[in-house]
Amino acid sequence: MTSWVSAGMTGVAVTVFVVLLLTYSYKWLVAKDQVMAELQHPVRINFLPTLSINLILLGMLLTQWFPQVGLDLWRVGAALQLILTVIIVNVWLNTERPVASINPAWFIPAVGNVLVPVAAAPAGYLTLSAFFLSLGLFFWAILVTVIFYRLITKAPLEPAMQPTLVIMVAPPAVSCLAAVAITQSFGPMAMALFSVAVFFVVLLLPQIPHFLRLSFYPSWWAYTFPLAAFTLACHKFSQFNGIISAAMLLAMTIFVTLVVLAVSARTLKALATGELAHH
Repeated sequence: MTSWVSAGMTGVAVTVFVVLLLTYSYKWLVAKDQVMAELQHPVRINFLPTLSINLILLGMLLTQWFPQVGLDLWRVGAALQLILTVIIVNVWLNTERPVASINPAWFIPAVGNVLVPVAAAPAGYLTLSAFFLSLGLFFWAILVTVIFYRLITKAPLEPAMQPTLVIMVAPPAVSCLAAVAITQSFGPMAMALFSVAVFFVVLLLPQIPHFLRLSFYPSWWAYTFPLAAFTLACHKFSQFNGIISAAMLLAMTIFVTLVVLAVSARTLKALATGELAHH
């Protein structure tokens, strides 16, 4: 896409991030008890590292225009990601978690570490990249087992959490991007991770009619990042292997763009009508 599209969407991303950060900071000041309740909630605490993940993503975006700002942002994001991983895993270890609270959103705190190498490796931090990729893969192996146990042996996820099933695509897709960033090739490790991501996408295809029937929940945003990460992994696969056609890549890019636009529009509608406040 032309550079102005990238610049425009980066501006939108930065603006949304700043607005949300200021809004939540205000909530912390005027309703600290509600914020603390969220941080102690067995499900909502897992969304806290979206702060560090967004800093990493924004750092990656801004690097092309403001190299030092971009570098500083993803460095802060990486440090915060590690700190939050330690805090949240300790919460898991020291408190009893009901089985019903287990869902794919649990991937976010620990497996989010695999995003760091995508920013760090191009900047030359290969040892740091290997550390974060190993950490993320370690927790992915544990959590995917726990989550599948919950999905197979217990009642289905409640409707509000069912969109989070798509998050299962993100860990192998982003890990694939990290492996390519570190090795500068689409080697056996990247191929293995990409294959797992493809399998999860195929696994979820029969669920699409069900997803379309779901009422709106903020968890609809779980559709966006994993699909974008998978599309990027497909781009890398095509770049190094030339197997996926340009038409297929274009189709996936259009698809994920439409998903982001649809979820954005539905979120804005819910915000305007007050529906969002009830979730």
